[in-house]
Amino acid sequence: MSWKQISFEVKKSEIDLVSEVLIGLGSISITYSDALNDAIYEPPVGQTPLWDNVKVNALFPSEVNQKSIETSILDICNIIIGTVALKDRVWEEECQKDFPSMRFGKRLWVCPSWDTESILSNESIVIHMDPGLAFGTGTHQTTSLCLEYLDLNPPKDLHVIDFGCGTGILAIAAAKLGAKSVIAIDNDPQAVLSSKENIVKNKCENIISTIHSIDQKDGNQCDLLIANILANPLVELEPLFSNLVYSNGLLLLSGILKEQVDRVVNCYSVNFSNIQVVNKDEWFRISGKRK
Repeated sequence: MSWKQISFEVKKSEIDLVSEVLIGLGSISITYSDALNDAIYEPPVGQTPLWDNVKVNALFPSEVNQKSIETSILDICNIIIGTVALKDRVWEEECQKDFPSMRFGKRLWVCPSWDTESILSNESIVIHMDPGLAFGTGTHQTTSLCLEYLDLNPPKDLHVIDFGCGTGILAIAAAKLGAKSVIAIDNDPQAVLSSKENIVKNKCENIISTIHSIDQKDGNQCDLLIANILANPLVELEPLFSNLVYSNGLLLLSGILKEQVDRVVNCYSVNFSNIQVVNKDEWFRISGKRK
């Protein structure tokens, strides 16, 4: 079966109406993307905001009346960017092409379930991870920076907290690299569920415990605290993180943009020493040692 994809731009305020019209016209898939390269880095917790200018891609079966659809959308949106004919594909396989196995550092690999042909050495440490709703499969620079740190500094026999665990990828990496115990914490129920599933998949349930942030108990201190979140919450959580890390314990922070580095470093320098800053593209990680 083949398809027709109709694309156009609208303002954020028009999205609800446009989506309703597209569904009424028979669209089987509607996707939104940024029309003007206007990134959204720190949305409020629990919200999924759209850009001010949104590009809409609507997919229709090939037999639909293309002219009728374009006329209906033109009346609402004032512009049609274009219509593209798409041949049918095995869409699951198309998605899988975007998530190959990846290596971080010398030994650490993240491998999706469908990739069984990557060449791994006998010393490889493999995290089995498929893309899902929660953040963190290694494809983003912030996660990659943390995985590379863990590969270079294995947390052998350490007690670890992964704060903002997402998929649990960093907690699993810590466990497979020798951590004695790991607590994976997140404020998103979907992330907690995703972490639990991935922890079982990677056979780390005897080392990692996963909890929602509201269930966090006082007294859970650690030798290494990992927080791959964003700069504003990192600054807000500094008092908590400083209390969670043992004296001489280690701190690993990620999710920080270049213009935010000085602010985060200044905040954590009060209680942490040996501050090191490493970047990958526009994203930075910060590590340090508890005074």
